[in-house]
Amino acid sequence: MIPRASLALRRSRSTATLAPNHAGNPLAIVACSVQSEYEVGPRDGPRARKAFDEISHRGAAAGSDRALFDYARGYAQAGAHSDVMGLFFRMQARGIWPNSFTFTSVLSAVASHGAPEVGRCVHAQSVKFGCRSTVFVCNSLMNMYAKCGLVEEAKTVFSGMETRDVVAWSAMLTCYAQAGDSDGATSLFIEMTTQGLKPNEFTISSAIDACACPAAGVDLGRQFHAVSIKYRYQDAICVSSALVSMYARKGSIENAQSLFLSQTDRDLVSWNSMISGYAQHGYSKKALDTFRQMEAEGIEMDGITFLAVIIGCTHAGLVEEGQRCFDSMVRDHKINPNMEHYACMVDLYSRAGKLDETMSFIGSMPFPAAPAIWRTLLGACRVHKNVELGKLVAEKLLSLEPLDSATYVLLSNIYSAAGKWKERDEMRKLMDTKKVKKEAGCSWIQIKNKVHSFIASDKSHPLSEQIYAKLKEMTARLKQEGYCPDTSFVLHDMPEEKKETMLSMHSERLALALGLISTPPGTPLQIVKNLRVCGDCHTVIKMVSKIEHREIIMRDFSRFHHFNSGTCSCGDFW
Repeated sequence: MIPRASLALRRSRSTATLAPNHAGNPLAIVACSVQSEYEVGPRDGPRARKAFDEISHRGAAAGSDRALFDYARGYAQAGAHSDVMGLFFRMQARGIWPNSFTFTSVLSAVASHGAPEVGRCVHAQSVKFGCRSTVFVCNSLMNMYAKCGLVEEAKTVFSGMETRDVVAWSAMLTCYAQAGDSDGATSLFIEMTTQGLKPNEFTISSAIDACACPAAGVDLGRQFHAVSIKYRYQDAICVSSALVSMYARKGSIENAQSLFLSQTDRDLVSWNSMISGYAQHGYSKKALDTFRQMEAEGIEMDGITFLAVIIGCTHAGLVEEGQRCFDSMVRDHKINPNMEHYACMVDLYSRAGKLDETMSFIGSMPFPAAPAIWRTLLGACRVHKNVELGKLVAEKLLSLEPLDSATYVLLSNIYSAAGKWKERDEMRKLMDTKKVKKEAGCSWIQIKNKVHSFIASDKSHPLSEQIYAKLKEMTARLKQEGYCPDTSFVLHDMPEEKKETMLSMHSERLALALGLISTPPGTPLQIVKNLRVCGDCHTVIKMVSKIEHREIIMRDFSRFHHFNSGTCSCGDFW
């Protein structure tokens, strides 16, 4: 939609014109402005709302209610979502009853706002006015519930549909994708095809999106890639873009790159996915090169584009380049930075050890910093051993989120790293008093379509005896190659020997050992961890990749690490 400064509307499919003598007629203004062949922009709002008020006070003429409904739809398409919801309730207050078109428009607005309580109210009214059984109202309800994170409600709507077209199945698949439920998406796709329905490109792209979630197996996405080829949709832009995103998020950056380069047409999703993929995998130069290619081709960028490229700069310590991108976003592209952009800049400065600059940047923000921003800075205080600033940041965080376990753990770790065991013990006691539980570190590895999970010192696995034997053998070989355990990553006051033992039983090492004993030599391994990989484990996995001649891909909570021949794609900066 293209907003305009006046209500003189541009036709797209009609040759009719708005006659001059209609200029003062409020009903004509609204009715003409909302027909589907006209574009309606947010800036048209004040005059049209005034016309709406005049119509309501005079009594709506025949046909004006439909015109107003269409106006609501046009407003939703133009992105003026709060106005849509306001107009919806004002219509009913003045005796103008909604129809199916109205409900689809309002539900779209609710989905964009993420207002579940309003959505439930609109759902109830769709039942009251007999529109609930309409297929496209049901599809809109599913979309709204999915955007609000209410998958069970979406499933209830889907289950209650008497007839389901391919759009309905696609909408439900999108719900599963947004919830990260790859198993649900797979089961639904199989059920759909079993019933004889042929998926379209949007159905398949939604299924591929679901495969990108962390819980999905690494092979599931490849299977849906094969499905897209079977139905000859692999070149549809929504499918190819979903594949680029899925492969990048599942650790196969080479496959993502190959698909991206083979695309004859690329949408913004493709470009953003490729830049983000390069950034998350440690290929910051490629992320910047792709970003510059976008600029050279004159492709319109959005906030996600700049977020991705700044993340790339963050993971490579390119502070000046990241600052230039941020400034260009605001100055040249007129994109207002949101909290995520500011959080990324804080991460950029603090990772590079520029803690004073970080505090100045936070102070210059146009709105109060979110807890995530303070948490990022607190993590940097841990890495750079800045105890005093860490205490100040932790106090700020605890005032915002008194029961957030990460704050207590990070400050406790700062004290431990500085050898302040008394302060560390006090922090742990405070956690116990407030009943705050630390999130346990956990690692996963998939072997032959089965996912195996581990926590530190885990001995519950059926192959536990073989795993620990492999760990012992691996540690001995590493020491022969010059490995010296960095016990500073053990944040407990205990003898050095016990610290070394604790390090050797970190969850990522247990997953690695299982992978080594369960797969043929030379087989690539992929491990996922819910927390940041510790520095000593990072060193160990680098060395193992060389000794065992393996490519090892690790996904920690913020990025991918590609270990190969004794090096890591992160360049030891993460």
